[in-house]
This record gives sequence, C-alpha cells and structure tokens, in this order.
Amino acid sequence: MTKEQIAVLVRTAVLFLALLNQLLLVFGYSILPISEEELSEFLSALLTILSSLWVWWGENH
Repeated sequence: MTKEQIAVLVRTAVLFLALLNQLLLVFGYSILPISEEELSEFLSALLTILSSLWVWWGENH
C-alpha cells in the first residue's frame, strides 16, 4: 500500500468519524462525555504539543 493510499484511508476514516459524531449530536447523544472546560484544556494542550512538534521538525530538517 502506498503512502497516498494510506493518506486517503486516514482522511476518509477521520471524515467518517466526524460525520458520525455530528449525527449523534443531532440526535442528542454525546460521544465525548466531557465538560466544555475539559475540552478547552484538551484543545489547548493539543495545540501546544502540535506547535512544539512543528517547530522541532522545522529546526531539525
């Protein structure tokens, strides 16, 4: 399997999960039973991790 095929499969899986999440939210179900504050903290930590990896990658390559 080529890198392009793997990338297509990953993008398709992520899109499917996002659509499934939206449908469940429309019908009143929550996949992630977390509070808004916890979600904010998680997104902040994720942004910090991703930005540090991006800077590290740019400096080392």
